[in-house]
Amino acid sequence: MKIDPSVFQAKFPHHCSLEHCKSRCCKGGVWADVEEKEVILRNAELFVAYMRPEVRDPACWFGVTAEDPDCLSGMAIETNVVGDYCVFFHPNHGCSLQKAAVDAGQHEWAFKPRFCIMFPLVVEKGVLIVDEHLQDIWCMRHENRTHPVLASVDREVRHLFPEAIASFNPELACDQPSVGDQSG
Repeated sequence: MKIDPSVFQAKFPHHCSLEHCKSRCCKGGVWADVEEKEVILRNAELFVAYMRPEVRDPACWFGVTAEDPDCLSGMAIETNVVGDYCVFFHPNHGCSLQKAAVDAGQHEWAFKPRFCIMFPLVVEKGVLIVDEHLQDIWCMRHENRTHPVLASVDREVRHLFPEAIASFNPELACDQPSVGDQSG
């Protein structure tokens, strides 16, 4: 994986603030790796109680599958949207997958799709960039972007790309492929 130099200048709020945004980043669903889909479906019974009544049937959780070289398996599947939100959107904001994982004693991101964890960062064509497409949500508005994005999502980046971060030289940014590439 390479890191676009703009990531080092990008700003984001100090941390997510669900009371401000009401999980607006969950409105459109997300592309998940097909292997993430399989893990979610194998553990479906953990999530159902946390989900909105209209999306408790695992048959409605996923939609179209497409090739995606930025997914670890090379294949992505979209999470469906019901009622304007991703099927995994928790009625009290946040992610049903994450809430269920925590309550089950698992790591908070044990089941959450990688692209959800890394927001507002995204891997596009093998390059880590800031997703600037959601300018209408609270955290992406200019006035709320006060801290370096990498500091704001440090835990997420270290969780997803531990080898890449350990070997990364920011002076080389996009010119340096990371060791232990985990981006797919």
